[in-house]
Amino acid sequence: MEYVCIVCPNGCRLTVEPTQEGVVVKGHKCPKGEAYGRDEFIDPRRVVTAAVRTSDASYPFAPVKSDRPVAKKDVDAVLRHLYRLTVDLPVRRGAMCCTDCCGTGASIVFTRTLPPSSGGGAP
Repeated sequence: MEYVCIVCPNGCRLTVEPTQEGVVVKGHKCPKGEAYGRDEFIDPRRVVTAAVRTSDASYPFAPVKSDRPVAKKDVDAVLRHLYRLTVDLPVRRGAMCCTDCCGTGASIVFTRTLPPSSGGGAP
């Protein structure tokens, strides 16, 4: 498999090959690139960013993200769950939107503080 490392600005082109002893990463210029290639091959993970609906027309969406990377295979389920939610204002940056989202172990946190509802209601 071929990857482009995103850990540092070098953007090394990595080649990752399975072997009897594990995984061999070639093309990296630093230990972080080697670790990235191995992790991406064995268990790719992503931080999930999204927006959840609010009950206030003045601020119809609140931005959120996972507090840790989620297995790539679980990202779709996490997003589907988040897109079904509606939250009430106010919300505080760093506050939990939900914990252990879809059994991933990752909590979803708000990334912006939004003021109390203006009484506008959802559209």
